Order: sequence, then C-alpha cells, then structure tokens
Amino acid sequence: MSNKTDLLALVIDRTALIENLLNQVIENFCAPRKQAFMFFWNVLLDSSIMPIGSKAKVAMAIAQELGAKLDQKSIHAVMSLRNAFAHHKIGSHPVVSVGASPKDSQVHYELQIISNSGKLSRKRRDDALSEFNSSYQFAKGSLVALLEAVKSRRAADTV
Repeated sequence: MSNKTDLLALVIDRTALIENLLNQVIENFCAPRKQAFMFFWNVLLDSSIMPIGSKAKVAMAIAQELGAKLDQKSIHAVMSLRNAFAHHKIGSHPVVSVGASPKDSQVHYELQIISNSGKLSRKRRDDALSEFNSSYQFAKGSLVALLEAVKSRRAADTV
C-alpha cells in the first residue's frame, strides 16, 4: 500500500471510529432490550439507514437532554474532511507556484471542501489532514465524555 492509500485508509478508519462512538452513545441512551439489540445495531444504526450526519444530530439531542457538552464543530469537520479526501483523486486540484528559479517553484494539491452550511472552500491537502487529525482528537474526546455521561445517567436511573 502506498503512503497516499495509507492516508485515505487512516482518514476513513478514524471517521469509522467516530461513527462507532456515535452509535454507542445512541445505543446506550436508548438501551434497546436484549432481543432488539442486534436489530438496533445492524438495521437502525446502519449507515444506509441512519447516515453519520443524522447520528451526529441524534447525539447532539442526547447531549442537550443530559445537559452535557458535545463538540459538534469537530464532528462536522471530521465528516466534511473525510468526504473531501474520499471523493478527490490523490492528484486532484494541483496548484503550481512558479518561483524565480525552478528550485523555488512548488506544487501542492488542494481539496475542495463543502462545509455543513454548504460553503465551498479549497485547502491544501496537508493542511486538511492536519485539521482532520486535530478535529478527530477533539471529536473522539467529546464523544467518549458524552458516552460516559450517558452510561452514568443510565446507571443512576437503574438504582
């Protein structure tokens, strides 16, 4: 596997982890009965039924219900940057900066990124990866904290 393929795999795997955390938050909050557990995970939480954007909205509603915080901005950044990486060929949108001499010239590649509000922007791939990694860390931490809050509330409700 090339480094470029490894990069895409990293972005997709990390987004899958964020989606899994969203699933766990929703599942722990809803607490489906044992007989419905696999149906809940395999059907209701399947990405073709409930896309990751919808799961983020449900998680935000859960956070509001519990009075907890959820870093919605980082979750949306993970999703939009994942989409940009997944839907652009590695060599898409080359930008050439011509310097005074050939050694001063540079080439970099950009991604077109559509924000949650629909705004289109362009960003250097390396900057986008850096932003993705940072957003991933914030989103993961925020979702783990929400998951713990859901589990704590659930434990308190069963006492």
